[in-house]
Amino acid sequence: MSYDRYFTRGQNVFLINISEERDASVFDSFTGRVVFCSDDQLLLKTAYRLYAGEVLGLKPGMQFKLTTEAMGMGVQIRAELIELISPEELKLRPLGELSVYQRRQSSRAVLSLPLLLVPQKSSLAAFQREWKRVVQDLQKPSPPRLKLTSTAINLSVGGFGVNLSTEPTHLTLVVIDLQDEKRPVCAVAELIWRKQHHEQQLTACGHRFVEILKEDQERIATLVEKVVGGRTLGTKQRELIDRMEP
Repeated sequence: MSYDRYFTRGQNVFLINISEERDASVFDSFTGRVVFCSDDQLLLKTAYRLYAGEVLGLKPGMQFKLTTEAMGMGVQIRAELIELISPEELKLRPLGELSVYQRRQSSRAVLSLPLLLVPQKSSLAAFQREWKRVVQDLQKPSPPRLKLTSTAINLSVGGFGVNLSTEPTHLTLVVIDLQDEKRPVCAVAELIWRKQHHEQQLTACGHRFVEILKEDQERIATLVEKVVGGRTLGTKQRELIDRMEP
């Protein structure tokens, strides 16, 4: 199989944890860029550290669903983690045939919601640990009162866009009150694009959720559906499903 036709150097690839031992209640993912691809290996590099000496959540043998866009189509394939070369580099082995599909855009809603962003130059593993702690705190009978600020946000089940007055980081912890009479949503998000607005001294940023409870994905999909009307495609997107589908 000529995988390098679809996974070319410099191309972004979204990795979704589909290992049997994963926590099935959590959508767990990250993005890497293709450094090298052959029929038996795929070398990816991330824009941020996956770990920094802490206990690893990534281990050889883990399986991921890899999705990307090639020739105007969505492409997906199962792959096994072979080696962590460095905190930013990993080697995978493609498993089986790849499949193509028609990509779908998430429905989006422009809203003003109470929001807290906690940007840090930390590793993904460190963010995951902090995310787990905050989620557990928010689920307590007497959760902590976080200082959220009403913010204009372009929200979808896959991520959000927001204008920042400070320099964005590759990863951020985000807490959003969906105002649905439930606890706030907490997620780890990665920066996927930025655009400078010099006159306003703001940076428009697009973020993708990489660590989020699946029930919170559904809550966001429900909110967006109410705002835009009709049924959202939401979590039916291939990029938001942590299993292989034909």
